[in-house]
Amino acid sequence: MRLAAAHQATVLVDTVGEALLQAAAAGTDIVKPNAGELLDTTGLADVPTAAAALRRRGAKAVVASLGEAGMTAFTPDGCWRAAPPARLVGNPTGSGDAAAAGLVAGAVAGAPWPDRLCDAVALSAAAVLQPTAGSVDLAQVRRLLPQVVVEEHHAPGLDR
Repeated sequence: MRLAAAHQATVLVDTVGEALLQAAAAGTDIVKPNAGELLDTTGLADVPTAAAALRRRGAKAVVASLGEAGMTAFTPDGCWRAAPPARLVGNPTGSGDAAAAGLVAGAVAGAPWPDRLCDAVALSAAAVLQPTAGSVDLAQVRRLLPQVVVEEHHAPGLDR
């Protein structure tokens, strides 16, 4: 993390357990566990409280994957939830990696958080629609983007 910061690189860490706690403490730009991993790692009962705990430890932003329900982000700029337009049937393998790519690309571009989440959910959903892991059809991404619903929400215990 220190090396990345010295080179002004954006860092996203998708892990669980002690490694997630260490990533947060190191000031990682984005930590991206799924909701279950976030709760298991922190020992807390709800996603907003667990995200607040990781942010207090030093993570700049916490993005929790919610499976087919999308993802939620807890950031210094606010909190948002993004969801695909409908339940998609397909192969979820690789969808988290597609979402991570969207989050990092948005961070590097300086995009606002709602746009980052929208892109990440559209990329993830497009990956689910592929028969094999590791590919995304950009035509599907373009079709899904305007259908992703992003809503700002208030998360108690999170200071910006």
